[in-house]
Amino acid sequence: MQFRLGPPPVDPAFCPQPPWRPLREPRSVALLTVLALPLGLVVALGFLLLAVLLQPDQELVLSFDVVGLVLLLPVHEALHAVVVPGSLTASRLVIGLWPRALLAYVHYAGELGRTRWLVVTLFPFLVVSLLTLVLSWMVPDWSGPLLSFGLLNALASGGDFLAAILVLAQVPPQARLRNQGWQTYWRRAVSGERSV
Repeated sequence: MQFRLGPPPVDPAFCPQPPWRPLREPRSVALLTVLALPLGLVVALGFLLLAVLLQPDQELVLSFDVVGLVLLLPVHEALHAVVVPGSLTASRLVIGLWPRALLAYVHYAGELGRTRWLVVTLFPFLVVSLLTLVLSWMVPDWSGPLLSFGLLNALASGGDFLAAILVLAQVPPQARLRNQGWQTYWRRAVSGERSV
């Protein structure tokens, strides 16, 4: 695992020529943000709706605190990282902070099957937001901080959902994906190729 300050790295060993195809995705971070924010709001509203449905007799109380805000970014990115091949010890794993774009990211400089790529992309939402819903239902006294943390994570998952939607819409189920800097590429799997 490496840490990086700046944009996602470019792998000089990867030449994205056919059979690799570029994923049609936002070309700039600004456009990505413009598209991801409304999607994050929709995901957050869905999260709140589920919270109300799980506890219809209870008043929905949110309580934001500094600790939750500080923990959100490292927890969210670490959860992306733990499901890449080799997890946190993977030599191809890069955890980065791109201050100019106001983004944190996890970059895996290797190929992933489409299913694994989607798991890596959506894992923080599935773990944090859904787990906080369940825990707030099981331990009502903690529901304020738990639901607040889950709500912030759902809001922060807008970019993840956008990436997943783009892959689901453009990439066949048995395909392979990888990134080159900010751009995502995909290719059809070769017959008999093991999925990772």
